[in-house]
Amino acid sequence: MFTGIHHTSFTVSDMDRSIAFYRDILGMKLTWDSKAAGVEFKGPVADAVTGCPGTEQRIAFLTLGEGRLELVEYTPTGKPDTDNKPSDTGSAHLCFRTDDIQEVYRKLVANNVRLHCAPQDNGPAIVIYFRDPDGCVLEATQVKSP
Repeated sequence: MFTGIHHTSFTVSDMDRSIAFYRDILGMKLTWDSKAAGVEFKGPVADAVTGCPGTEQRIAFLTLGEGRLELVEYTPTGKPDTDNKPSDTGSAHLCFRTDDIQEVYRKLVANNVRLHCAPQDNGPAIVIYFRDPDGCVLEATQVKSP
């Protein structure tokens, strides 16, 4: 039936700000932007796919290794997802692998990224949770050698 996972997606409120965050701070590569490509996502087909009639979407794809992230900015925007917690039903997060969690932590702090805490040792890995500019939950993990 399914053969793999194509991408993960987050809805964002400011595409340019989000692209800058994921590209410049987290090191992802922007591979496609509907605005730059001159592609419009609006009208009956987009309304049917998203279930959000009367909206237009700007879509961008970023990659890191084998992972692919889709960012979608809707116009008009929906309601903000404020004060969401990882324990909320339906909550999702994206986890990045790293071989130097302390370097990641320093870069996030230097860029005033909202962090849940300093890196935590949970046994098999050292992890941190942090937020993107719209509050989407992100994680970085450094798996310990066996």
